[in-house]
Amino acid sequence: MTVVEKLNQLLINYQVHYQNLRLFHWNVKGPFFFVLHDKFEELYRDAAEKIDEVAERVLALGGTPKGSLKNIVSNADVESHEEQMEANEMVNSIISANKKLIENLNGVLTTAEEVGDEGTLDIFTSYIQELEKQNWMFKAYLK
Repeated sequence: MTVVEKLNQLLINYQVHYQNLRLFHWNVKGPFFFVLHDKFEELYRDAAEKIDEVAERVLALGGTPKGSLKNIVSNADVESHEEQMEANEMVNSIISANKKLIENLNGVLTTAEEVGDEGTLDIFTSYIQELEKQNWMFKAYLK
C-alpha cells in the first residue's frame, strides 16, 4: 500500500472514532457524567482536527481523501457503536479504537519511512504518543 492509501485508511477510522465520541458525549449517563461528558467533547474536537489534517496530507500527496459514508461503512476497522452504552463500555471502546488507530499510524509511518516521506513522518509521529497517553489515562480511570 502507498502512503496515501494508508492515510485514507487512517482517515476512515478516525471518522468512525469521531462519530463514536460524539455519540458518547451526547449519551453518557451516570455518576461520572460531568467528567466524561467534558472529556468526550475534548476528544471529538481533537479528532475533528486530526481528520482535517489527515485529509489535507492526502491532498498534499496528490490523493483524494476517502470520506464518503459509503467508503467509511465499507472500509472501517474501528467499530461503530450504538447510541446507548454504559459509561465504562464507552471508555473501553475508546481504548480499543485508539489501539486500532495506533496500528494504522504505525503502518503510515513505516510506509512513509520506506519512501522517504519526511513530511508525513513529521506530522503523524506525535499522534501515537497522544493516543498512548489517552489509553494510559482511560485505563487508570477504569481501575
